[in-house]
Amino acid sequence: MKSISKVLPRMTTGDWIFWAVIAWLSVNLIWLGVVEQFVPLWVGYIVGLVIAVVIFKYGPRVGEEEEEEE
Repeated sequence: MKSISKVLPRMTTGDWIFWAVIAWLSVNLIWLGVVEQFVPLWVGYIVGLVIAVVIFKYGPRVGEEEEEEE
């Protein structure tokens, strides 16, 4: 995932937690408005959780620049 880390800015862990929560909320709101007629809401919770975990886990951190150069 080095190509993604070159595009995304280096942020602290708190910033990535914030964006993970925002992504989870966004997925669930979109799910409520569009997809809930066809698939239950609990599936949207799981999809949102997976997306939030991926964002949090693979988001580039501030200290990674020094580690990559060495």
